[in-house]
Amino acid sequence: MRRFVWLVGTLLLAIAPSFAVLAQAGRQDAATQRAVTYIRTQQAPDGSFAGFGAGSTADAIYALVAAHVNPAEVKKGQASAIDGLVKLAPEASKDAGITAKFILAALLVGQNPRALGGDDLVATLEQGFNAATGRYGKDITSHALALLALRAAGVTVRPAAIVALEKLQLPDGGWSFDGASATGSDTNTTALAYQALVSTGGTDQAKQKAVAYLHAQQNADGGFPYSQTSKFGNASDANSTALNLQAILSSGEPLTGWAKNGKTPLDRLLAFQNPSGAFRFQDAQPADNQLATYQAIPAVEGKPFPLEVIAVAQPAQPAQTAGPGLPSTAATGATAAATAVTTATPEATVQPILAVPTPTGTGPARLPDTGVLPAPFLPVALFGLAIVAAGLLARRRHA
Repeated sequence: MRRFVWLVGTLLLAIAPSFAVLAQAGRQDAATQRAVTYIRTQQAPDGSFAGFGAGSTADAIYALVAAHVNPAEVKKGQASAIDGLVKLAPEASKDAGITAKFILAALLVGQNPRALGGDDLVATLEQGFNAATGRYGKDITSHALALLALRAAGVTVRPAAIVALEKLQLPDGGWSFDGASATGSDTNTTALAYQALVSTGGTDQAKQKAVAYLHAQQNADGGFPYSQTSKFGNASDANSTALNLQAILSSGEPLTGWAKNGKTPLDRLLAFQNPSGAFRFQDAQPADNQLATYQAIPAVEGKPFPLEVIAVAQPAQPAQTAGPGLPSTAATGATAAATAVTTATPEATVQPILAVPTPTGTGPARLPDTGVLPAPFLPVALFGLAIVAAGLLARRRHA
């Protein structure tokens, strides 16, 4: 009997991590579906989404795609989310950061960013490059988004733009929103800058300093504030926690290394969800928050920028590839991609091109390895436990 109890106990200990994996996946799926239900209520009759200007529609599309929901099927009346994106493209082109967000959103839904609503957003973004500063846009967030968008669109990112981003890194390893050291680093800008460097091939030194900065900014509850020195306080908020979780995912580090008092950033992010399915900005501001909800879902679903599937118009001539699943980064790569997409119509056939190596399975991409046993081990272990138990009981009856 003692031997039987020992065997059962050993097997239960072995499969316990699998129960944890299944429970966590279930929490993520439930949170995502509830959030999608809320996001649908925020759609306007023209297909766009409420929030803070045109960029909110791009953010909502990121969330829908991350949740494996087709934005073409998310409609308010006859207008889909894609219709809303197309309608707002001219407005988006007025700001580098929003232009970059619309390029990413267009690529995610198979639209041509060089002919979105009659605007060539890729050309608009490239024309905004400041050769004197090496920057796109007026702030570092816009610059980082521009690098992510251009890389995703198959454009060879200017080395000067990457160097400029690294030069703007402050001594503490972070970046400030406006690039000025007087304002101090913040986690949101740093998380985006880090993902831009990962996507475009920044130096290891800059990336390591950024990760160290984010570690120093994390709160005891596992979440992240805008910054520890913000004049508005240092309480964790959903937006910052989501962006930093995406940066962690981009780094490939296991979430267990970011646990505080037994809570990971994912745990803290999920705790911000309200009964409506929306996420609140902070616990002290419990109202449903549109932007917090849009930004939370890609992080909950384990997708850093530039998210998962990137599509560009199929080139007229086969392009030389730099490797499996990667677009060409040769000197002629940008010209070829630009020519191919420029001459395509908005209805052109699109082919997926992965901007970075990412999983392409039909199931939702999940978090990096956390050191626990995979869920498929669970049924095997339970089957083994049943066989052992039956065998021992049979022996006892025979005796």
